[in-house]
Amino acid sequence: MDILAERLKACRKALGLTQRELAEQAGMDQGHISRLENDGKGASTEKLQALARVLGVSVSHLIGDEIRETPPEYYLAPGLRELMADDSLARALKIQEHEWQLLRALPLPAGINRHGYVQLLITLRAIIPAPGRK
Repeated sequence: MDILAERLKACRKALGLTQRELAEQAGMDQGHISRLENDGKGASTEKLQALARVLGVSVSHLIGDEIRETPPEYYLAPGLRELMADDSLARALKIQEHEWQLLRALPLPAGINRHGYVQLLITLRAIIPAPGRK
């Protein structure tokens, strides 16, 4: 089985999502998810990015370039998963990859919801300059 197919299925199952639920959250159809989980072929860059965002992992993790002993998708806080799954909100906030990485890396108490992560993002933007800016 292809590494993308294996990782996509493992991430989806770890989050307790059906193929249909993942497809809806990623803006795809269930048949496309099924094909990807069976042979790993037919995923555009945009679709991989949408899937990675919903699953709380990087595209690199899905395609096998990023190797970790403990895959991050098993430990994502529910509030962060909610924010990642809300594509329209993520686009409106223009969340950059480095910001997703910061939000994933912060050890936070349980129970922070999507709105808490939005507030945290706003705070981070106020105190941490974007890469390349001082």
